[in-house]
Amino acid sequence: MYDLSICLPAIRKENWTRLYESAITSVGKYSFELIFCGPHKELPEELQELENVKCLQDFGCPTRAHQIACIEATGEFLTWCGDDGWFEPNMLEKCIDLLKDCPEPIKAVVPAYVEIRDRSNEDGLGVYNCNYHEPIRSSFNPDHWLVFMSALVQTEQFKELGGFDCNLQVPGISIADFGIRYQRNGACVTQTTDVVFTCTHTPGRTGDHYAIHDAQTKDDQPLFKMIQSTSDVVDRIKLDINNWKNSPEVWTRRFGNL
Repeated sequence: MYDLSICLPAIRKENWTRLYESAITSVGKYSFELIFCGPHKELPEELQELENVKCLQDFGCPTRAHQIACIEATGEFLTWCGDDGWFEPNMLEKCIDLLKDCPEPIKAVVPAYVEIRDRSNEDGLGVYNCNYHEPIRSSFNPDHWLVFMSALVQTEQFKELGGFDCNLQVPGISIADFGIRYQRNGACVTQTTDVVFTCTHTPGRTGDHYAIHDAQTKDDQPLFKMIQSTSDVVDRIKLDINNWKNSPEVWTRRFGNL
């Protein structure tokens, strides 16, 4: 078993070697595996002989691909990222140290996220708080709960809670939803100001981001708001880990009708 599993939905194969090499410098003394899931059939040539790197093929939405990758995780801890960036040196090691030092049975580390800058609104909520963000705000969630956009969690706990809700198509909302359920389950969350993962940002519908943007704004945000709108949500913690099977096999927004 590895110390850490890094799992991600992935389409930008040309960046995978850079991501792997950055993970080596970031985990330090710990071991890791890297699991990609997306439309590609195989790894880049330079990664193909490595035992700790996998490529799983799937043409579903990013959340479905992410869930499939995470189900394969064997590490004690689990984290995620995009394939448009890199891990900062020694930062994953630092986060794993924090997790191992925490005596609580359910735990997570939430580092800073380079796409956003720390700021507060008129209610005193910071950008790392779920209720700071209107698309994921809910009166049923405490103000101190954090967004898990960048996070390290326990793999066993991730799977016990059923991972991501694959009705939510893209990571922006599905990861936030998982983080809320993880905290609702009693997790002790350590926040750090260190940036673990640096990524590029493609705004709006530019580049290959159009499908993500449209799915999040047109589908995921309204669905999430509906889920969070009634008091029943306080009991919504565990899902079926195989809920990905109910998600379409082909995400037509990106792949058309294969």
